[in-house]
Amino acid sequence: MIRTEFSFLPSNGIFFSVFLASLSTVLNAGEPTESAVDDEPSAIDWLTGNNVSLGGFLFPHLHGFGVFGDSTAEPSDLANGHHDPQREATLQSIEPGVSLRAGMLQGFATASGSTDAAGDFNFSLEEGFLKLVDLPFGLQLRGGQYLNRFGFHNSVHNHGWMFVDQNLVNGRFLNEGELATIGGEVSLNLPLDFLQASVISASVGGLPSHDHGHEGHHHGEDAEFDAEGGNFTDQLVTATWVNQYDINDMNRITGIFSGAWGDNEFGRRSQVYGLGLEYLWRENGYGTGGNSLRWRTELMLRDVQAASGHLHGEEEDDHDHEEHADHEEDHGHEEHGEEEEDHDHEGEARRLASFDEFGIYSMLVYGFNDRLETGLRADWVSGIDAMGLDDRWRLSPMITWYANEARTLQARLQYNWDHSDSFGSESSIWFQIGLNWGGGEVR
Repeated sequence: MIRTEFSFLPSNGIFFSVFLASLSTVLNAGEPTESAVDDEPSAIDWLTGNNVSLGGFLFPHLHGFGVFGDSTAEPSDLANGHHDPQREATLQSIEPGVSLRAGMLQGFATASGSTDAAGDFNFSLEEGFLKLVDLPFGLQLRGGQYLNRFGFHNSVHNHGWMFVDQNLVNGRFLNEGELATIGGEVSLNLPLDFLQASVISASVGGLPSHDHGHEGHHHGEDAEFDAEGGNFTDQLVTATWVNQYDINDMNRITGIFSGAWGDNEFGRRSQVYGLGLEYLWRENGYGTGGNSLRWRTELMLRDVQAASGHLHGEEEDDHDHEEHADHEEDHGHEEHGEEEEDHDHEGEARRLASFDEFGIYSMLVYGFNDRLETGLRADWVSGIDAMGLDDRWRLSPMITWYANEARTLQARLQYNWDHSDSFGSESSIWFQIGLNWGGGEVR
């Protein structure tokens, strides 16, 4: 879980200072209201929050989601991220936020609160960034703390999910499915005439501070390599290429290619590659309402360079030791999966190895007008025995009801069938309620 505390201390004050400076620029720019909204003003809807603004350029948002239910296992043992159900009643998220829309300058900030397996409430900054749009050559620039654009799902907040819980592969490969960066990102709109959209995005930076509570995540106790060691930490580079092709106004195909490369908690390197494809049919085409069908499939492959023993940073001399270990491997041309031994300063043998893991999810969601959706999701991750990560399957049917077209209120019922060699087969049923207030967010 991202654990950047929401306080205006020096680390987070950087974004706040930049935000205030940018806001001052906007206030002195002349007429921010006209640059922040469409040429034809839209009606303000206080019930849904649509078009509600402060000064015509700050647009508030509020989201709240809770889930109730039970499982044949401890809910936290099956949780795949901190927004997943952790107990019989879980506050998944309470997220106040604000979008900045002032012509070429845009921004977004949100904090998120949730309860963990012990029932404790945690509140932290989830995103806070500024971006420049409408630059020459189709460029966009974004800087601050943001969820990385990786695949279809990583940059989507909990309130935008189509199912109650996190995809298995996202949760295991991408730091509980919320891979985030404090850094900069550049996006380029490619002028490909045969596609409706083609965008390449690349991000470079460091990861926000986080902890490893994982209260309910029980991995193999006898595993030689720590399961959390494959998580990204410190420096991270990601890249994504999204292509959208509209067959006609009713049928759309979207393909996405993603990659992530960075330091891991073993003090070595991890990399993840993703490939996704989505088909969308809408009865009314580009118009609103009508039935819809969405079929999305995404697969990922990750490579983890591992080291047995304590994780990187747990001892004062660990950094120098891991640099020496990586240097030895580089000159030894270690094959994938082959192991080597090294020794720390206490003489304990440490084993080096590289592991591959594969995962996939596929979901089918059918919408009846704007009020009712039903869907089915299938998940699988292959596991790594030496890290105590099990081969796991999950099947999840769901049905969702929306109170209005703006989806201000919603209720979702979902059943999960989970299976792995470590815990066998488990069943869970969850009832989720949610509130969404405010218009579209800057992404």
